[in-house]
Amino acid sequence: MEKYIKELISTLCKNYGYGIIEFQGMMPGLQSTWGAVRRGENSAEVIFFSDANNYNSLDKVNFINSLKNALKCDNIRLIQILVGNNISDRTYPQCEYIFINIVDKKILYYSNGLESKVEELLDCMNRSVSSYGKSEASIITYILISVNVLAYILTAYLSGNFIDSNINVLVFLGAKVNYLIARGEYYRLVTCMFLHGGIVHLALNMYALYSLGPLIEKIYGKIKYLFIYFLAGIVSSIFSYMFSSSVSIGASGAIFGLLGAALVFSVKMKDRIGRGFLTNIMSVIAINLFMGFSMSNVDNFGHLGGLVGGTAITLLLGIGRRY
Repeated sequence: MEKYIKELISTLCKNYGYGIIEFQGMMPGLQSTWGAVRRGENSAEVIFFSDANNYNSLDKVNFINSLKNALKCDNIRLIQILVGNNISDRTYPQCEYIFINIVDKKILYYSNGLESKVEELLDCMNRSVSSYGKSEASIITYILISVNVLAYILTAYLSGNFIDSNINVLVFLGAKVNYLIARGEYYRLVTCMFLHGGIVHLALNMYALYSLGPLIEKIYGKIKYLFIYFLAGIVSSIFSYMFSSSVSIGASGAIFGLLGAALVFSVKMKDRIGRGFLTNIMSVIAINLFMGFSMSNVDNFGHLGGLVGGTAITLLLGIGRRY
């Protein structure tokens, strides 16, 4: 969250003539020690960020006095950016405010007379959205996609068919086959995660990984992301081994694990990022499970195992430090 706030401030400075200001110490009611300031002849407009759960703990008088000393200016206009979903009581903030939901990129409420500030902030949120979701740091996601694609290229070459994979080739390369796992070929619990039955199967899973992976990677960090992905995938394979006798392949179990991680994040952070994100994640999970149970040749036990595994592992690992 801190990094995202800094990116918003940086965008305000770059595009709307604000300067960066660092507040002296982390006062109660502040979510970040950084803000944006725009100076006039004998005035200053200061934008600062607060969590919707503790915005009222701000000591406005003390805060303004510290700003007057720092900016050498007596006329200070405060604009408080509230980050969250709902205000815990009916008391409005002590100054002009804009209430934002950074996940849905929405302005929920704002004080009268701040229309121009709302437009500026929305523009900055749209410019910064790539940094909140898919960022340049999503290298692990791209590596996972690359490994899956390379595994499919090998499968297609050995199958002599680019559209559909040969079942014997899939078994040879490490598909989940129960009697072989029972014989001690436990590596299949992992290798099956990188094999796909056809180009459509691969495309759907890689699109899902590309859409969801960067967000989970940013929230939890690279190491935790890898743990969640692989351990959820393994739990998915174990569920499939225990409850399904069919040959099983695909990255969907691990991807369901990422949905579990997103679910944990949306529940724990619902007051900051909004209930809309939680609703979206639950809808995606429900729709995918429903579609799976409505179709043949779908390893639903693997999907459920991935979801359970990803959720449990995420609860043990915790949310990344930036949140």
